[in-house]
Amino acid sequence: MTVYLFSDVFKTFKRFFNVESMNDSHTFLYDCAFGFMPRKFEPTPEDKIIYDEEEEVLEMYFVTEGIIGIGFSLIANGFLDKQYSIAKKQSGSQIICDHYVVNQCKSQFIYMALIKDVKCFALTKKFMHEQVFPKYPEICQKI
Repeated sequence: MTVYLFSDVFKTFKRFFNVESMNDSHTFLYDCAFGFMPRKFEPTPEDKIIYDEEEEVLEMYFVTEGIIGIGFSLIANGFLDKQYSIAKKQSGSQIICDHYVVNQCKSQFIYMALIKDVKCFALTKKFMHEQVFPKYPEICQKI
């Protein structure tokens, strides 16, 4: 039942969940489904930054709606007046920060919500590394 509820997410993001050839594929998807948490980021000054440069990444996001800006900061006016340069704008279904969560590293870029609300599902680094990856080391290596 749980896998059925999130089957559209698994199909949309099959690049990440492409484990059909693995022995434990259904139980892997089942375990991942219990970790999904809804998230929403608004393009307001208080909420638009999803992750900043060199920030610890605690969640990966499976974006279903919205526009994400990926860029870097410009320190032209000092540390108090931070400015950003958006190098790439992505819209539609996409995965962000999966590399940082899987490989346990800090964000190298700034990720922010642009123009309209970004709606997504999150999987936390703690959940993946404590609950999922230890059970499925073969799948973890493939990801």
